[in-house]
Amino acid sequence: MAKFKPCNEDQLVMLPISLQDQLVPGTLEHTISQLVEKHIDLSVFDGRYNNDDTGATAIPPKILLKVILLAYARGMISSRQIERACQENILFIALSYGYAPDHSTLAQFIASMQSEVETLFSNVLLVCEELGLLDGTHFSLDGVKLSAHVSKEWSGTFDEFKHKRDKLQEKLQRVLAEHALADKQPEIVIERQKKRERRFQVQVERLNQFLQEQEPKLGSDGKEIQSNGIDNESVKMPSSHGVVQGYNAQALVDSKHQVILAAEAFATHDHENLAPMLEGAKKNLRTLGKDETYFQGKQLTADSNYHSFNSLTGCKDEKIDAYIPDIQFRKRDPRFADQQRCQDGIHPRQRPVAKPSPFPASDFSFDPIKQVYLCPHGKELTCQAHNQTNRFRTYDV
Repeated sequence: MAKFKPCNEDQLVMLPISLQDQLVPGTLEHTISQLVEKHIDLSVFDGRYNNDDTGATAIPPKILLKVILLAYARGMISSRQIERACQENILFIALSYGYAPDHSTLAQFIASMQSEVETLFSNVLLVCEELGLLDGTHFSLDGVKLSAHVSKEWSGTFDEFKHKRDKLQEKLQRVLAEHALADKQPEIVIERQKKRERRFQVQVERLNQFLQEQEPKLGSDGKEIQSNGIDNESVKMPSSHGVVQGYNAQALVDSKHQVILAAEAFATHDHENLAPMLEGAKKNLRTLGKDETYFQGKQLTADSNYHSFNSLTGCKDEKIDAYIPDIQFRKRDPRFADQQRCQDGIHPRQRPVAKPSPFPASDFSFDPIKQVYLCPHGKELTCQAHNQTNRFRTYDV
């Protein structure tokens, strides 16, 4: 009979682990640890703590910064995901010295560090300058659409918001009337009515407060554009995943070692962001001792979304060798002469083929005596609707 080693699930094992030995030199986590420990001035965070004489000791900002940087580099942006990693992943445990900060501490630190981000970014660029990672001759600009934590349903003009508020108030009155009739109903029905009442009440108050405190947003042509009742700084913009309510995140990269010189989120389209991104990069480079002529004579590439008269004029004024195609460049390129308009010249876009209907109209027959239609199985098709509303007109059926 086969023999197996015993398996004791209740057995306890004590393992001696050196946390710092887990951070192997040359890895991302070791680089982050050394960067935060030796090259970044963390005194900018001291002003937010007021526990010199009283209060509990706080987790050092360097620990939170290390954990957040590694998490973001790994694609983890949820505070609860980062909290779990600090409890289960040995690399995060090593960076946090075993303190395992909870998600509320991480979320509060992230939400309140906007004023310190610019200083930290400048410190990182200073380290890159000391290591000789900058001074490239080619720069690239690109962006990505980021969804805001709001719904597109809360976007509209002020007239649309007023109409929405009036509709919600009508629903609230109906819910209040139903609540009055439901007093003799079971407790679960009454609680459901209270939840609906509170939800509509909050929505009405939110819209009233927005209409009182905000002003209509105007577009470049002077006409009103849609606002958002939750995050009024976000806008609707097209993306590869459809229209999103959010922001346009931009990054200007030095191609020498792929170092980001400037990063910012805008609520405008790409063709309006080239000038502010160049100005932001020059502002960051001034902290490194670079002069205003840093970009002169150097190449800048961007896709056709950045093509505009103002963008090209700005590059000319800065004496930048810019390569920005216009949106019609494929039509003039002889390499795309034989390509269809809906193709990109490399991978043709296959249009989806419509699925045939299982029962075409020819399978149905009309009985002129009974004035009814018959399905393929010979059964009568009856009309269930009493009226049909088409836009603003009602037809009797």
